[in-house]
Amino acid sequence: MAATIKDVARVSGCSIKTVSRVINTEPHVTDETRARVLSAIRSTGYAPNLAARRLAQQKSYAMCILVYPGFSQPASALLTHLLDLAYEENYDLLLQTYFPTFPRSRQKLADLIGGRRFDGFISTPPCDADGFVADLLATYKVPLVQINPLSREVIDCSVSGDDVQGATLAIRHLLALGHHRIACLMGPRNLRSSFDRLAGYHMALDRVGYPADPQWVRDSEFTFDGGYTAAQQLLALPVGGRPTAIYAASDEAAMGALFAAQELRFKVPEQLSIVGHDDLPITRSIWPGLTTIHQPAEEMLEQALRLLIELLKGNPAPTTRMILPPRLVIRGSTASPV
Repeated sequence: MAATIKDVARVSGCSIKTVSRVINTEPHVTDETRARVLSAIRSTGYAPNLAARRLAQQKSYAMCILVYPGFSQPASALLTHLLDLAYEENYDLLLQTYFPTFPRSRQKLADLIGGRRFDGFISTPPCDADGFVADLLATYKVPLVQINPLSREVIDCSVSGDDVQGATLAIRHLLALGHHRIACLMGPRNLRSSFDRLAGYHMALDRVGYPADPQWVRDSEFTFDGGYTAAQQLLALPVGGRPTAIYAASDEAAMGALFAAQELRFKVPEQLSIVGHDDLPITRSIWPGLTTIHQPAEEMLEQALRLLIELLKGNPAPTTRMILPPRLVIRGSTASPV
């Protein structure tokens, strides 16, 4: 016969209410009592009836991270860490794909929320681009933490990287090396980072009196193919108007630009310097290693999860808008122009 909560209470010498408090990680239980109850749970093999617990409390004890297919997903080590954080609070953590503006995605999300499948959500860009996620969760009063939201005007809780500062660091590095003709590969219009990184690029150049030539700003869609095509166009410009450096506002585009430069027999960094943005793990493994801006993506996800847990506990969030600083990582793809 399976052990019951009464068995745990008997073995631990505590009341059923105290055992319940320990199982539900409630306060007002001493460390000694908690340890005694947990020991009794292990010795009896008791398994709490989560379905009954969820029904009684009208909670699913599950959280959801909305992700957009095609963009960077949490690495396995990071995902394991996030799962551990959720498990410590007795929550399940799941990933759900979401395509902005797609009727099927909207209906799926509405079904999940209407069925109370999740107690709270984290949205990653560009899942918030159509505004539907935030509006729907606000209507159903489901807690939401947004990562780098497209709009920051009416945001209850968000975690972002300082993309303007990151781009500024990249351009200052190139200027310090002696580059004056610096191109920029910008990203899609449904990402806040595209606009902020472009703004940082212009800000840094304007500050030293080297306004960018409009033909040096190219679309890349933050993809390898986009960066490859944009770099080919830039390197086909006449010598006097050709940039000596490229700031690609994503590492994917930067690697595409690096491939195009090498294909066209441009030596990197001797004839062309390239800087990326994100600091993806692969950027330290390619040749030459990619100088880039470290985007604290892992920390952003972890902080978003911690904020959501606090909201689900009913605690006030320590901050409503958390902005994490970037840093420059110098590798072999940048040097002074010849």
